Order: sequence, then structure tokens, then C-alpha cells
Amino acid sequence: MVTWVAALSLPVIALGNFSEAVMIVEDSVDRVVSRFTNLPEYEDLSYLRAGIDRGYAREIFGMPQVTKDLGAGQSAEYYFHKKYLLTLLVQSGEVTAFTVISLQDGFAPQVFEGWGGPLGEFTFAEMKGMPGAFLVDWTKNSALYLELVNLGGGSLNQKAYAGWVNYGSGMETAGLSALYKSVLTGEATENNRNQVRAEVRPNLFGWGRLSLTDIRNSILSPTDLGHYLSAYQ
Repeated sequence: MVTWVAALSLPVIALGNFSEAVMIVEDSVDRVVSRFTNLPEYEDLSYLRAGIDRGYAREIFGMPQVTKDLGAGQSAEYYFHKKYLLTLLVQSGEVTAFTVISLQDGFAPQVFEGWGGPLGEFTFAEMKGMPGAFLVDWTKNSALYLELVNLGGGSLNQKAYAGWVNYGSGMETAGLSALYKSVLTGEATENNRNQVRAEVRPNLFGWGRLSLTDIRNSILSPTDLGHYLSAYQ
């Protein structure tokens, strides 16, 4: 692999463009490594923070494939990767929140530091933080569960989001339908929510300063995601 990459970069170096040659080498190595591991993707995602400049995010992930106006000066920028869907919520050039949805079994970045673990390998109940407000949706084509998680000092100035969406990795849906019905009818939700949290593993995580409603509004429907994936992958 090293010989092939070096051979690819030598003509560029010969033309005197050393920095471009370095970029070719780095990009080529990342593509090869990505075929066998998730390390390049994990490293890219590790730079995400609420409050970073949109320009900095674009240096890492490039230009978004789709941008959606959410109103009130807020926009959602979508990056479609075969392993994950990254959504940046942006206002006045600042990333005010972000979410990452795993689209592939085995794609499990470390989330919430010592409070969580590899995404998809723990249930909501196994997170060490205290659960906060939640949203649930259950329709013919779309299902999701989102909650705020109190992670102690780590979430004083921003909110931690955990969730499950039906087009992400993992197929657990235990209790979601019953929880949705109890919310609609105004019945007690504690038992149904406890079942969801005990049996469902998050495939979404994020950080930010926005409400769960804002996060919900930024999540694509399965139909929209399928359309965009066919167009951009």
C-alpha cells in the first residue's frame, strides 16, 4: 500500500507541489484504512463540539451535501457517509448542536466519555447519566426516541442527546409503540419508558444548546434519507 501511495504522489512532488502530495498520501491512506476499520471516521467525529465555527467543521468534513432551513435563522447541514449521518445545526456561522446517527452495524464511536461507551453497545438505561425530557414518534414509516441525558459537569453548558431512529443501526423497538400511545392519550409513561430504556440501544448521539424539539425537526425521515443517499453515494 505504501509503495502504491508513494508512486501516486511522486509526480505531484516533482512538480513542486509538496503540500498537495502530502494531502494525496493522507487521503489515500485514510481511504484504505477505512475499508477495514472505522478509525479515520472516529477521529473526524472526535473533533465535533457545539460552539465550533462552521468553517472549521467544513475543513474536516467538507461541504454538506444538503442544507435545510429550519427557520429563525437556524439551518441543518447534512453529511451523508455510508457509515453514518452527520447533522450540524448552524446559526450565524456557529455550530449550535450536532447529531451523529450510525447507519452501519459495528460503527460504534465512543460517546459521552465515561458516562456512555461505544454507540450501539449499551442501552439507554446503562448510561450513567440521569434521563431528562424525551420525545417519541411512531408512525407507519418512521419511529424514533430521543432524550436529554444529564451527564453531570460535562453537560452544564450544553445538552447531551441520545436517541434511536428506525433507519439507524440496530433494530430494537421494544416498548416504543406503547410509549407513543401513552403520550398521545395522556396516560402515565414511566413504565413504558423504562421498558424502552432497558431494552433499546441508542444509535444516535449529539451535543448542543438546542431543545429536543429543534433536534427532532432536524432529523430526516426515512424517505428523505433514502432519496439523498441514492443521490449522494
